[in-house]
Amino acid sequence: MAGYSLIDVLVTLAVAGCVMSVSVPRLDGALDTWRTRGAAFFMAERIALTRMQAVHRGANVALRFEPEDGTFRLCAYADGNDNGVRSADIGVGYDPPITPPDRLDHLFPGARFGFIPGARLIDGTAVATGDDPIRFGNARMIASAPAGTATSGTAYIRGRGPVQFAVVVLGATGRARVMRFDPVTRQWLTP
Repeated sequence: MAGYSLIDVLVTLAVAGCVMSVSVPRLDGALDTWRTRGAAFFMAERIALTRMQAVHRGANVALRFEPEDGTFRLCAYADGNDNGVRSADIGVGYDPPITPPDRLDHLFPGARFGFIPGARLIDGTAVATGDDPIRFGNARMIASAPAGTATSGTAYIRGRGPVQFAVVVLGATGRARVMRFDPVTRQWLTP
């Protein structure tokens, strides 16, 4: 009778287990990189969508970063009273939300706004402890105008491991650019 003995099956399972135990950490690191990269490109697309909505509506539209549970949620608001999107107007309902709120950590587990140890800002300066990863002024909003311009600034996104991305918004064009931080050379590169 042809077949496999219990010893053959156990040896095969032991070898497969050893191979998997070596490869799982590498897969976990790759998954963290891809999720964080996906979060950065998602942010860039949300900024592009906000810009398109402003052009389409002929009114200011802003993507606001709202603190929630130690991170931020994103929500787009339209100017409802022709004075720009303002935090006070959002609070009283003059500037209504036009998209449901999103959170990066819900869409891309492990990705969040923040800095990895040893990260630098886009301009090359060192990151101080407690630095804000959302750098779009005190209101933490990217305001897009009907002409296609936007608020200049940068949002920094990190993964669980040594993975750091930045989404840079160029004010004159309103376009977003994704950059990746190389912890070895300590430089920002295009992904």
